[in-house]
Amino acid sequence: MWTVPTLLGMTQSAFDPASRVRFIQYIPGLKDAGWDVIHRPNVPDRQWLSPLRPRFLRAAHFRAGRVMMKSNRWRDVRNAAGADAVFVNRDLAGGGLFFEKRLLKNNPRVVFDFDDAIYIGKNERAIRWMCEHAAWVTPGNPFLSEFVRQHTDRFTIVPTVVDTERYVTWTRDGNRDRGPVRIGWSGSDRSIQSTLFQHLEMLKNLQKKLNFEFVVVTNTEPHLPVSDFRWKFYPWNEADEYRIGSIMDVGLMPLLDQEFQRGKCGLKLLQYMAAGIPTVASPVGVNREITLEGKTGFLASTEKEWEEALAQLVQSVDLRASMGCTGRKVCEEHWSIKRWLPELNQILRKVAHVDA
Repeated sequence: MWTVPTLLGMTQSAFDPASRVRFIQYIPGLKDAGWDVIHRPNVPDRQWLSPLRPRFLRAAHFRAGRVMMKSNRWRDVRNAAGADAVFVNRDLAGGGLFFEKRLLKNNPRVVFDFDDAIYIGKNERAIRWMCEHAAWVTPGNPFLSEFVRQHTDRFTIVPTVVDTERYVTWTRDGNRDRGPVRIGWSGSDRSIQSTLFQHLEMLKNLQKKLNFEFVVVTNTEPHLPVSDFRWKFYPWNEADEYRIGSIMDVGLMPLLDQEFQRGKCGLKLLQYMAAGIPTVASPVGVNREITLEGKTGFLASTEKEWEEALAQLVQSVDLRASMGCTGRKVCEEHWSIKRWLPELNQILRKVAHVDA
């Protein structure tokens, strides 16, 4: 009798970027591919903070929340024994290998997935152990795979991708020709200081020459350490994420050439491209692979290169439209769920010993 295989997916939350793009957005496609998918994020989520105001009560409430989160995760680990395959994004509950070791004892059919250089620092031992003992590992890019390769040959690079069908594209006949050109940056409030801040003086000076608007999309309104600079804050929400082309005309992804940032998987670039807008990015890590120089955007290292790239895009609506159109096509062909769902499905079926 044919039965539907069960996939248990464990993520840090139901909303953080890694959980959403590495697993949650695949759920509908995996169900269509024949899986019974059970999603178990941390509850409360890893980012949860107590809303209570008194300091003592807030601390006690937070500790109670952590106890509840770990209790729920322990339940998930016990229930994992009945799954045909288990997908683990990053870690289970933080704080070492307590849950991971018990998970693999209950069910060795685990796919371990990560999309940042989370092995740097105190987590190195835990990530190394998971690479050594998981049935399969899915690092998000070639740079991360070099760490994985040291500890196992059971791995497949599965890049971060986007659901291009959900993104609204904006053509030159639509909003792009109305008002000043909008250059934008989108990302977490934890990454803005190490990525965008270093370019603010350059952007301020360029704004005086080219009269563009600047847009920041992030979780909470930041304080930009620059004066005499016109910019607008858009609070991030998932619905507007797919309409990012209505907020900006050019998307930026600056990075520092450091080990952690070399491990980034280029989600910002892919979101811009899916929305049909051109990009300017630092030539760091996977940015080099995603960006087709002069076709979907520009790579810029020096201040002069940033200025020249942005000037070309601000001054030419035709160039923006052409690069945006090409970027959308490249994203659909190489960096979309449609392209990578069959690969992930095959890996999961191999681990579960289920025929395709």
